[in-house]
Amino acid sequence: MTYIHTPRLYFGLLFLILPFQPCFSAAAPNVECKIINLEYVECIWNPNTSTMNYTFSSKFANDDSHDCREYISEHNYTVGCRIPLKNPSQSFSEFHTFVSTEGNHTFKKNFDSLQRRVQLNAPYNLSVKWIEHNSTLLLQWNSTTPKNNCVVYNLRNQKDATQLSTNVTEVKSYSLTQVSRNKHYVFQVRSTVAGVCGSSDLWSDWSPPVEWGSAEDISRQGWWQWLYGILSVLVLFCLVLLLCYCERKGIILLPVVPDPSKNLQDLFHKHDGNVESWVHISRELKDAFEPDYTEPSCDVCEVTPSSEADPTPVASPAPQTDKCDEPSTAEEPAEEQSS
Repeated sequence: MTYIHTPRLYFGLLFLILPFQPCFSAAAPNVECKIINLEYVECIWNPNTSTMNYTFSSKFANDDSHDCREYISEHNYTVGCRIPLKNPSQSFSEFHTFVSTEGNHTFKKNFDSLQRRVQLNAPYNLSVKWIEHNSTLLLQWNSTTPKNNCVVYNLRNQKDATQLSTNVTEVKSYSLTQVSRNKHYVFQVRSTVAGVCGSSDLWSDWSPPVEWGSAEDISRQGWWQWLYGILSVLVLFCLVLLLCYCERKGIILLPVVPDPSKNLQDLFHKHDGNVESWVHISRELKDAFEPDYTEPSCDVCEVTPSSEADPTPVASPAPQTDKCDEPSTAEEPAEEQSS
């Protein structure tokens, strides 16, 4: 049986991988191309990830291949190339790119057409003018696009996109009616290729924003915002003071009920449960509740029924009386004898 030493196996695989390392590092770059403002073609490969310098060449259909004359570099590495566009109609032709590494490895990528990969420059010099007699806002701008009839402009209000989002064809101005002078607007415009010249999927960047609204209105709004903030703080402070004042008045008018546990402890520990001494009843008040008269006592005797029955009926039986002697009956014979 043959045994394979594990460290030797790892070193063998490492030596096999090292010769192919340049091939792995020279992986096919991802090339993306677009036409800038119908003036030149810009091709970018692996932006911000390049670790070597590439050479680039390209050609349109029915044209010769040309090496790149203007490279785009980042961190001292080539990441792109700009190719002049001789004729805008070339955007409808096939475009072939060739990217070569330092080890003469060439990677090819073909584009059927760059028609939908056209990006125009952003409009500039956007201005806003208020027309007093018809209460209209006039927006005007400039563009570097060579063919004005092939451009579509898109306007927006950055503060409220639902209020203004419209497209304008060919012309470089737009009139906005029913504008509120008490509102603050921020306008921007961008452009793309119109459908009559071959629609593009790319829009230009937005133009620099332009604000509209009188400085007085804007400053007035800012002043009111500061005033509202100060008033809010003052109202909050007054509410806190009122709360403290009402709480203090509540304590004075409705004092806190004392805890009865301490007094009950005194009743059982100090006074041994004697309520009279605990509540401190005065001698005079205690004597006032004592009775100052006497009543004669009366003995109550139980009446026993007679055990012997009388056989002869009695017409009017004498009522049974108690055998108890009353003080008043004992004195009657004496009074009769004296009489």
